[in-house]
Order: sequence, then structure tokens, then C-alpha cells
Amino acid sequence: MKPTLLVPVVFPEPAAYPLDDANVVGMDGFDVVLLGYWELPEGVEEETARRTNEAEAQAVLYEMAAQFSRAGASTSVRLDFGRGGAEAAGLQRRIAAETEADAVLVGGNISMWNNVLVPLRDDRHRADLVQFLSGLDSDSIFVLELYHVVADPADADAGEAMLDGVRDRLVEQGFAADDVETTVAVRDDVGAAIAERAERHNLVVLGETGEVDDESRFLGPVYHDLADRASVPVVVLLD
Repeated sequence: MKPTLLVPVVFPEPAAYPLDDANVVGMDGFDVVLLGYWELPEGVEEETARRTNEAEAQAVLYEMAAQFSRAGASTSVRLDFGRGGAEAAGLQRRIAAETEADAVLVGGNISMWNNVLVPLRDDRHRADLVQFLSGLDSDSIFVLELYHVVADPADADAGEAMLDGVRDRLVEQGFAADDVETTVAVRDDVGAAIAERAERHNLVVLGETGEVDDESRFLGPVYHDLADRASVPVVVLLD
């Protein structure tokens, strides 16, 4: 069964999620759900916004869907109108549950996914990470880096052993051993270390290890900390 990837597209400024059509390839391992959401300004009713903007938004979504389809993904589209904040986050959570989404793709320019960073704080998401990463086109990967940060050098060996276990599972799933790198860094600021490393890659895949602490946000603090510091697209695995 293919992993389902939810891609929120927030209107009226969908250019926040540009697709590089020449480079988006190797998506045949995923089902993609494009979730368009037109955020209503204060004083504007949904019926008015739909009448004025629905055709334009649908055109954008279907062009994005065509790009994902050309990359090999099976793709579906939906469009909703509503207020921002908690209402928008609640809808995203509901759609994620209805579509049984495995992960969410957010932020950054979506280009070729051949240089992937996988930060791991622990092995809680190990099975889900391996399952999702197995959907990537392993033939197009030239670097898949498993990355762990420790504050105490004494913890480095345990971190390396944890990464080696994930690496072994990925190799079993068809990744070339030479393409899967493991790195343990000693840094006090984990978030800064991950953000700096992320800028060397064109995709980050991570498991959310913190509870959502704000009803106006769909994703938890680990993603938002990275998004505040780095500009690459991020896939966040859902529990």
C-alpha cells in the first residue's frame, strides 16, 4: 500500500508552494492529496469567496495535480473555504484522518528529491520513517542522510547505533548502502544544528515528536522550529 502524502495549499497565495515541474520525478510510490484552503478575510462570506475565487483556485490545484501526476503519483484534489487559525488547522486534521494520510508536505520549493535529510531524535518513528522513505525512488537518490544530534559526546555511540539500525532497514528495502549516510553531531542547540544541515538538502523527512501545543496549528513544535530557521520543503510523518 502506497503512503498517502497530504499537501496543503493555502490561498490566496499558493505561490508559497511552487513546484519545479522539470525536477519533480519519482513520485510513483505515493498517493498525493492536494488540500486547497481559501482563507476568508474578515467580513467576507464563504458564498461570496467561492463565487469570486473558486475557478481560479481549482485551476491552480489541478495544474499542481498534473505536475505530481507527471512525476508518477496518483493525485486527488479538494478545495475548502473557511477562516484561518483553529478552523483551518481543524480541517487539516480532519482531512488527514479521512484520507488516512501518512505524512504532510509543507514549505519550500518542491524540486527533485534526491538529496534527503532525515533527522532522528530517537527511534520512535523508525518503522514509519522506513515505510515512507521506501516510497521514494531509490534509483534517483544520491544522498539520504540520517542525522542525530547529541549535547554530550558520551551519547554519540548510542546515537550512531540507532542510526545504523535504521540504515540497515533502508538497505533491506532496496536503497544502495553507499547512498545512505549516518551523521552524529555534537551540538547544544539541536534545532539550529538540524536547520543548518537541512540547507544542504532538497527535502527533510521527520517524525513529529512533540504534541501540538497551539490549536491554530496543524503540526507540532518540531516542524515549526525547523520552518522558522530553514527554507527547504519538509515532510512531517503523522501519528
